[in-house]
Amino acid sequence: MGRFKKSFRTPLLVPPTLNAMPVCVATFVAAIVLAAPFARAQSPTPAPQTRTAKPDPQAEAGNRPGPGVPSPVSSPAPNTQSGGAREPRRNVRRPRPAPATGSAVKSATKPAVPRANGLPRADLLDEAGQAAKAAGATIQRVRIEGNKKIETDAVMARLQSKQGARLDLNLVRQDVEALFKTGYFYDVRVSRDAVPGAGDRAIELVYRVVEKPAVVEILYNGNDEIGDDELRETAGLKSFEILNMARLRDATEKMQKLYEDKGFFLAKIAPKVEDVAVDETVRVVFDVQENEKVKVKRITILGNRQLGDNKLKSVLATQEGGFFSFISDSGAYKQDAFDRDIQLLNYIYFNEGYVQARVDRPQVYVTPDKKGIYVTIRVEEGDRFKVGQVDFAGDLLFDRDELLGSIDIDATGGGQGWYVHETLLKDMRNLQAKYGDLGYAYTNVIPRTRVREKDKEVDITFEIDKGNKVYFGRINTSGNVKTRDKVIRRELTIKEGELYNETRKRESVANVQRLGYFDEVNFNSSTPPDSPDVMNVDIVVKERNTGTIQVGAGYSTYSQFIFQGQINQINLFGRGQRLGLSIDLSRDQSLFNLNFTEPYFLDTEWTVGFDAYQSRRTAPEYREEKKGGALRVGHPLAPFLRGYFRYKLDETRISDPSPDDPLDRDLFPPETANGWTSSGTFTLEYDKRNDRFAPTDGVFSSASMEYAGLGGGDNRYTVGRVTGRIYKKVWWEFVFRNNLSYAFIRSNEGDDSSIPFNELFSLGGANSLRGYDWYSIGKKRFSRKVFCREVNAADARCPGGPTGGTLSTAEAEGLAWVTYGGTQQLFYQAEIEFPLISEAGIKGVVFFDVGDANDTLRLSDLRSDVGFGFRWFSPIGPLRFEWGFPIDRQPGEAASNFQFAIGAPF
Repeated sequence: MGRFKKSFRTPLLVPPTLNAMPVCVATFVAAIVLAAPFARAQSPTPAPQTRTAKPDPQAEAGNRPGPGVPSPVSSPAPNTQSGGAREPRRNVRRPRPAPATGSAVKSATKPAVPRANGLPRADLLDEAGQAAKAAGATIQRVRIEGNKKIETDAVMARLQSKQGARLDLNLVRQDVEALFKTGYFYDVRVSRDAVPGAGDRAIELVYRVVEKPAVVEILYNGNDEIGDDELRETAGLKSFEILNMARLRDATEKMQKLYEDKGFFLAKIAPKVEDVAVDETVRVVFDVQENEKVKVKRITILGNRQLGDNKLKSVLATQEGGFFSFISDSGAYKQDAFDRDIQLLNYIYFNEGYVQARVDRPQVYVTPDKKGIYVTIRVEEGDRFKVGQVDFAGDLLFDRDELLGSIDIDATGGGQGWYVHETLLKDMRNLQAKYGDLGYAYTNVIPRTRVREKDKEVDITFEIDKGNKVYFGRINTSGNVKTRDKVIRRELTIKEGELYNETRKRESVANVQRLGYFDEVNFNSSTPPDSPDVMNVDIVVKERNTGTIQVGAGYSTYSQFIFQGQINQINLFGRGQRLGLSIDLSRDQSLFNLNFTEPYFLDTEWTVGFDAYQSRRTAPEYREEKKGGALRVGHPLAPFLRGYFRYKLDETRISDPSPDDPLDRDLFPPETANGWTSSGTFTLEYDKRNDRFAPTDGVFSSASMEYAGLGGGDNRYTVGRVTGRIYKKVWWEFVFRNNLSYAFIRSNEGDDSSIPFNELFSLGGANSLRGYDWYSIGKKRFSRKVFCREVNAADARCPGGPTGGTLSTAEAEGLAWVTYGGTQQLFYQAEIEFPLISEAGIKGVVFFDVGDANDTLRLSDLRSDVGFGFRWFSPIGPLRFEWGFPIDRQPGEAASNFQFAIGAPF
C-alpha cells in the first residue's frame, strides 16, 4: 500500500488569530491525502484538479504585520505530487516574511515547505469520505514525531483519533486544528502509513510537528527612566515560555502605555527575536528609545467668556508644567487623561447651566525639539439656562408636593434657579432612595428635559419606573484576607431575607468604610436568574495596612530634644480589636502607655478596654513619677453616638530634680500633686466621619467630664473637655479640616490653688500650635530659683546673693518667667490638604492655628501661627513635615519651627 502525506506550515509572523483559514486548509488537505487511495479504488479515472481558493479579504486585512514587522513577500511553491502521477494542480504558498532589519522581529523558522492552499470540490470530498468508510480502515497505532519540548502525552491528549478506532477524516481535521490552537507548533503534518503484516485495513497515523522555540532570555536595552523590574512586571512575559508573537505585541503595547503614563509620550519600543539555538531557543530583546519627557508648556482656552481660564484649567488632569515638575507629575501629557479632560470641560459647563456649550477637539502642537507641546482648546459657551417647570410622571407612590420636597433642582443656583446638573444627579439618587426604602431596589428615574431657548429655561420631568419589590438574598464578603467576616457583618444594618432598604444599605457601606480598615468598599448586587425578586449582595473590600507608627520630634527649653512614638494596630489579628503602645522619650522624661480595646465584647455592643501607664519627668524645678491604669466600657446610645465610662487609679510622686538641685517649692508645691488619684470619666462621642483613619468628609465631636476623688484618693478636681471636628471636600480633592478644642480644670474644694500643677494646660508642638516649641504656650509664673541661678549681680530676691550666674538682671528676669500652665485651654486648627503627587500618595497642606492656655482666656491674648508642609501617606502611616511661623512673635521665640510627625494631627 502506498504512502501519502501532505503538509501545512504557518510562518512565524502570522498572528494566531489569523491561523483559522490555514488550519482549515490544512485539515482539508489532510482529509484528501488520507482518502486518496480509496478514492482511486472507486474511480479509475483521474481525480479532478483542485481549484485555487479566492483570497479572503478579512484574512488579508488581518495579516498585516504589527509595529516594527516588515510586510511579507509572497512567492510560488512547487506543485504537490500524489503518488507517481503529476496533476496540473496549482498550490499557493502563504507569504513568507522578508528578513528582519533594525527593530523588526526576526523570524526563527526554517525555510518554508510546500503547502496546499486550495479547497477541494465538495463531490471529491464526499467521494473520499465514502471510500474511507467503505475501506473500513482501522487505526492500529498513533505516533507523534518531532516533539522535543512538549511531552508526547501532552500532544496525544489533544487528539481525538485514538488507537483501535476507525479512521475518521473529520476527527483528523479537528486534531490538526486543536494542535495549532495550542500555539506550540509552527507546522503539523499528518500521514497514514501501512502497518506491515497487519493487512490493508490496519494503518498507522503519524502526526509530525515542528515546535516553536522557547524563550530563554528577555532583555531590555536603552531604558534609563524605568527599571527592568518594572518593565518586566508590566510586560508579563517570562523566560522558558514558548514564543508567542501575539503576547509579544501585547507586551510591547503595555510597556508603551507605561511610558506614556510617565510622560514619555514619544518613547518607542521595538522587539527583536534572536536565535540562541536554531529552531530550539530564542532571545527576546526590547530596544527602548525613551526620548525626552514631553511636557505641556501651555494650555490655551479660546472662546470662554463666562468661565475663566483658572476655573476651567483647575478641573483638568493635564496641567501645565511648573517649578516642581521634576518631582511631580504636573505637565505630563497623557492621551487617555486628556480625552477625559475634554469630557470634564463639557461637564463643568453643563453643570453651570450652559447646556448648549460645545468643546472642540483640541489642537496639539509638538515643539521641534520634541520636548514640549502646546494645547489649544476652543469652546462655544452659548447662553446660561435656568430651571423651568419641574414635574413627575410614571409610577407615583407619593404625592407631588412630597416628591418636590425631596429634590433641590428647582432651588439651585444660589436662589437664582440656574440649572445645575450635579444637583439633578443628586435628586435622582434621592428619589431612588425614597422608592428604595419601600423595597423597590431597581427603581429607574429618568429625567426628561426640554430646552426652551426663547425663555432660556430647561423643563424637567422625572419619569419614575418603580419596578418590583426586592428582598435581600445572600450577603457575601470578599477581599478581606486578614479581616474576619464578622467584623464586617456586625457593621451592617441590612439582613438577609428582609425587604430591600436603600437608606440602610447606604448606612452599611458608610459603617464598613468608617472602620478605617479598607481603602475601598464596594457593595455589588446581583439577581439569581430563577429569583428576580431577590438581590444578592457581594461586599468587596480592599484592605489597607492598619498598623501605624506615629513619631514626633521637637525641641523645647526644658526637655531639649523630644522623641514621641506610638505604635497602633486598629485591627488586631483581623478581629477589629485595637492595641496601642506609646512612648515619649527625651533627656528629662519618659512615658510608656499600653492600651487595648475590644469594640464588641463577647459579640455584644459593649466596648471594653484598659490602659496601663508609667511616666517619669524631670523638669528644671521638680521630678515627677506616675504609674497607674484605667478600665473603660462603652455602649451605643443612638446612631453615630456612643457613651463611655472610664475609671482611673494612679499614684504621683514629686521630688527634687537632682540631689544637688532642690525643688522649687514656692512655684511647685509637691503637696498639691503627691498621692493617689481615683477618678471616673464619662464621655459622649458622636462620630460620623467617612473614615476614622484618614477622613475626608463628616464630623466628629466629643464631650467628657472627669471627676477625681471618686471613692477617696488624695487629689480632688474636675476636668471637662469638648472637641469638635469637621471634614469637608471643598473642591476637587481639596479637603478642609477643622479642629476646635476647649478644656478646663477646677478644684472640688473650691480653691484652685490646690489643683495639681502637673494637671494644668499648656500648648505648642505638632499637635496644637505648630508655630511654637513644645508646651511653650500657657500661663507663665516667675521662678525665683531660676532668676537667682542665672543673675550675675546681687538682688533682694536672692537672699544668698549672686550664685555665679552670667546674665544681667533683665536677662535673668526674662528667663525666669517659665511656662506654668493654666486652668483653661482653647485652641483651633484649620488646614487645607490637597494632592501634590497622587501616584506617590504625597499631599500638601497649609494651616492656621490659634489658641492659649491660661486661667482666664481673652481674645487679645490668643497666640496664632501659620504654616505649610507636605505629607506622604507611606505604609507606616502619614509622614508629616510641617513648618510653622508664629504671628506677633515675642522675645525669646523662634521665627519658625519645624515639626515632624507620623499620623494625621486630628
